[in-house]
Amino acid sequence: MTTCLWFNRGHMPRHQPEGVRRARRIARLVGAVVGLLAGTFYGLWVIANSEGTLHDNRSVALGALLGAGFTGMLSGFLAGPLLSVEPFVWLENTLETSPAGELLGGLLGLLVALVVSALVAVLLSGVPDGFGYLIALALAIAFVYMGVHTGMRRRADVVGLIAHAASRPAARGAPGSIADDGPPPQDGPPVLVDTSVLIDGRILDIAATGFIPGRLVIPSFVLEELQRVADAGDSMRRARGRRGLAVVESLKHSPDVVCEILDTDIPGAADVDWRLIKLARVRDAALMTNDFNLNKLARVEGLRVLNLNDLANALKPIVSAGEVMEVTVVKEGKEPHQGVGYLDDGTMVVVENGRRHIDSTVPVTVTSVLQTPAGRMIFATTGTPEEGRRPPIRPAQRSSRVAQR
Repeated sequence: MTTCLWFNRGHMPRHQPEGVRRARRIARLVGAVVGLLAGTFYGLWVIANSEGTLHDNRSVALGALLGAGFTGMLSGFLAGPLLSVEPFVWLENTLETSPAGELLGGLLGLLVALVVSALVAVLLSGVPDGFGYLIALALAIAFVYMGVHTGMRRRADVVGLIAHAASRPAARGAPGSIADDGPPPQDGPPVLVDTSVLIDGRILDIAATGFIPGRLVIPSFVLEELQRVADAGDSMRRARGRRGLAVVESLKHSPDVVCEILDTDIPGAADVDWRLIKLARVRDAALMTNDFNLNKLARVEGLRVLNLNDLANALKPIVSAGEVMEVTVVKEGKEPHQGVGYLDDGTMVVVENGRRHIDSTVPVTVTSVLQTPAGRMIFATTGTPEEGRRPPIRPAQRSSRVAQR
């Protein structure tokens, strides 16, 4: 299956910040005019249908009319961008930065919410004085929000359900065949990938184990930086850049991880590090990097950082060859001269010449550490390096009689 979602939106024109600010100013102006007219007409209607001082006293009526017009103008001035420009900008950013699974989940949630809202409106249509339609409208807005939000948050389940439904006919058409090729890769919260991680290359091994907590997102400006490194004049930098591009290509075709190449840019940030930080903040994503400075800067900004060096440091062997430790030999080993002990975490220690030390705690020197999928095994020998040192044996001196011969 294809696990890389490529969004090629280069043909979509991106609005500049100056154009968005101009649209907000126009929306405020239009909103103020519409609010002024609406407030004035509402004030006239209230004055015409009222009795007493508000209807008889022209000064009071004029003050009320001016107050209603000013309130409407201020409300329109503040609400104009919120009702026109901001939803459009949000929709544009969502369509440009959200993956296909998230958009599909939101669309299905919207359709379900609209169907439920229509059924509720039919049930409430009998409420008099138009209150039924108002209640139905309020419930429809709430249902749409919950449906879209839930669909986008549960996108993995929605995509998995569709994929399962699409694979069922194929499975029925091939009796005796196994349709499931294994568990699907995780499509959780986004994880932005830095250039240093791609050049490092260890992410391929980590992805193969299934420990990546979500989908990997590689921004286009990170690929551009890799391309510049690959085109550098220095041979070492050129090799590193090509290695990073090869890692990207392997991630695109890996069945163990969801990889998304995001064609986007962050205006107002020329440096790649700041672009990554701003994009991570906008998308509520974690940041995977090996760069020391970017790691510290992202933590200062309050972002979640995944550092492969920290992961390797956490998984390093507890002991290494040449270290001395004390082990209690508890049983015999497979070989006649071996003894077996265990560390506090259950790691097996095979002790050479340890059979005669069963039920005793002896100092041993680690000779090697074997890491296997089943666990870790330590091989050691009894004694310490100091005990193993012996003074050199001097050659026997020939007797004078032999020398005379």
